[in-house]
Amino acid sequence: MLILGIETATPWGSVALLDDDQVVLEVSLKAGKGGGEYLLALLDRLIRKAGASLAEVRLIAVGNGPGSYTGIRVGLAAVQGLAAALQIPVAQFSTLRIMAENGRAAAEWVASLIDARRGDVYAALYQRTPEGLREIIAPEAVAAAEFRQKLAALPEVLLCGDGGKSYAELWREHGNLRIGPPIWDRPLASQAGLLGLAAWRSGETLPPDRLGPSYLRRVEAEVRLEERIHGHQS
Repeated sequence: MLILGIETATPWGSVALLDDDQVVLEVSLKAGKGGGEYLLALLDRLIRKAGASLAEVRLIAVGNGPGSYTGIRVGLAAVQGLAAALQIPVAQFSTLRIMAENGRAAAEWVASLIDARRGDVYAALYQRTPEGLREIIAPEAVAAAEFRQKLAALPEVLLCGDGGKSYAELWREHGNLRIGPPIWDRPLASQAGLLGLAAWRSGETLPPDRLGPSYLRRVEAEVRLEERIHGHQS
């Protein structure tokens, strides 16, 4: 079964084609604030290089954020449109969950961190089990210092994502926190595809119209609009 994996929530856009649990081809491109900007070009390159056809794809797995608002919107809209046209199901996963797969083989405890600016991170904590990663702290938008305290009592925790190096001095205050290599900052579409295969096997896929973003906090423009409205009312 051919599976298409798509991840556009971070500056590294990624698309992958899998044949069941085998990665046929994966293409990544650094595209600025969100990888969705070059999604169609990446898809075209991927399909041509793999010598496949979109009509052969039976499932699309996608990361639904958090991260770049634009990247998330573009990615989900593309997946919805493509899956609807192909009449196939989809599977969606937190970008933090996809990112944590990078460090699963290297540590029992893995925290995914995306820099949310102004001292905040999008964060989640996972524990390795024989069945895969188990979510311990659900994805949240949180002050980096507050999240550090949540990890303080644990044994060694591996940090994946750009939130690791963005607040490196903060994490290093606790000797149990280890920052992973930069390559692990990228949530990979191939990992989304593998998670999608597991979801398909367990009957946990969705129709395309059930896809939804996981922003974790409101778009800044919405906050400013609300502040202006309240200002006029006071």
